[in-house]
Order: sequence, then C-alpha cells, then structure tokens
Amino acid sequence: MNEPLNTSSQAKTFIGKSYNQIPNLTNTPIRLTQQEITNPASILDDFFQSYHLNDIRQIMWQWLTEVLSNPRDSANDPHERNNHILFYEKIESLVEAAWVMRRGNNQEPKPVSKAQVKQIRTPDAKENKTAQPVRFSKPSRLIEKATTQPIEVITEVFDQATLSDLTDYLLPNWLRVALVNTQSPYSNGNGREMLYEFYEQLIPFVEGLNLLAEDEQPADPSPVVTGFFQQCPIDYIRRELADFLEAGIGHDGSFPNGFSPWQAWMTYNHVLCLVEAAYQLYLNHQIQSVTNVRCLQMQELEEVG
Repeated sequence: MNEPLNTSSQAKTFIGKSYNQIPNLTNTPIRLTQQEITNPASILDDFFQSYHLNDIRQIMWQWLTEVLSNPRDSANDPHERNNHILFYEKIESLVEAAWVMRRGNNQEPKPVSKAQVKQIRTPDAKENKTAQPVRFSKPSRLIEKATTQPIEVITEVFDQATLSDLTDYLLPNWLRVALVNTQSPYSNGNGREMLYEFYEQLIPFVEGLNLLAEDEQPADPSPVVTGFFQQCPIDYIRRELADFLEAGIGHDGSFPNGFSPWQAWMTYNHVLCLVEAAYQLYLNHQIQSVTNVRCLQMQELEEVG
C-alpha cells in the first residue's frame, strides 16, 4: 500500500452516505480501524453474513448494466466501456477470492467484543424457534424476475396471453380507447401522434419476442428487438406506457368490443414485462459484444508480443 502523497491538494470533505467515519480524501492508504487491521478476517465474516454471493453478483451486474445503458455516461465511449467491464470483472474475481478465503478458514466468526449483549431467552423461546410463516409476504410478481430470468418471463407472458390476443384484440382496443379519451395525457399537443408512432413500433417488437419465446434454444435478440431499443430509450418507453395506461383506464365513455379498464391494466402489465425482460436481453447482448471485442484485442496483442 502506497504512502499518502506529500504533494496532495487540499482535502475535500466526503459528502456521500456512509455508516462509518470516512476520512477526508487525502490519499489515505487504508481506512480500516486498528482492530480491523489486526483481524481482517472479521471484515469478510461481516460482509458475507450480510450478503449472499449470488446477491453480490446480481447487485454488481445491475451496477454495470446501469452504467453501460446510461446514454449520458462516458461509458458510451468504447474505451470507457472496456474499462468499466474490466473493472467489473476484477472486482467480481476479488469478491469470489474473498469468499473462497473465508470458506477455507472453516471457523465461526469471532465476536467483536467480549461485552457483547447476550440474547434474552424467554420461557417459550424454544417454541418460537419453530418455523412460522411470514405474515406480510407475497409471491414474487412476474415483473420482478425480468432482470434475472428474462426468457422465462417472456415465455410466461405468451402463456397468459397469446400473440393473437395481444396484437388482434388487446393492443388495438387499448390504443382506440387512449386516442378517444379527451381527458388523458394525449389530449393536447402531438401526444396522439407520438403514441401512434410508438404503437407502430411496439407491434413488430411483440411479434419478434413471440418468435424468441417459441425458439427452443433462444439466440441473441432479433434485429427488430435490438432496433426497438435503439430507436426508443428505455426511460421513454416506461413513461409512454404509463401514460398509455392512464389513458386506457381513465376513459369515462363507452369501451369498444367489450374492452374494459381491467383489460387495459392487464395488457399494460403484459407489455411492461415483455419490455423489461427484452431490455435485459438487449443489455446482455451489448455487453457480450463488447467483451468479445476486448477478448479479440487481447489475443491480437498476445500474438504481436
């Protein structure tokens, strides 16, 4: 660990959120306490007691995808994207190495203090240990699985609503209600025109995802899916769908062809699940492409060397 630089500039106070006392940014070598320096294994114990290894991987992956998908971030530069991916890979290796080291110790975490407060046991504490169902809990919603199981989410949507249900009945009638609603986000300006243009791109997008779901060995996102996200930023899609929903359920007139506000809500959920799952596939494809390019570059450098 390098010593602090004597020529470092005047320190600036760290203003981020933290649960410990972070020193000023003055090139301080380490920020561990003396007790943590003496027993660094306690840090690993505390960390992996708080986070499961799979949770850590998922959080880190979300960080990376958020950075690479931000249109205003410097990661749009190919070199910066490579740097972000390389840093992600190194941190992932570091975490896994720490996990292996802690597992290899094969010992219980050491108490931080001998004065640790003991748990108070009541007469019926033993009975309370029996497994009890969590009172306030519900199964995961389909949308919550979009980032971790995108193919499964897309397949489940088309199990609940067929392609014909979506493109021949639900989506057309939802659009019709949204366009005739005079008290909706599309009542003024060019909102109706924008909605119709979005709808024209949404239909082939849904059809492309249906083909992807029917493939027994799903490949990379089809060109129509990739083109959809290149044309429409994900933030815009989410906002447009929210306005689309508001226009569909807020209509106070008659609904065509037996369509109803509940069907507008159901269609919104189906489409949102498709969008979020497909966006995850799109990001995975983009990141994999950058990683492949980087591997080829490294191979070329090794051959030259």
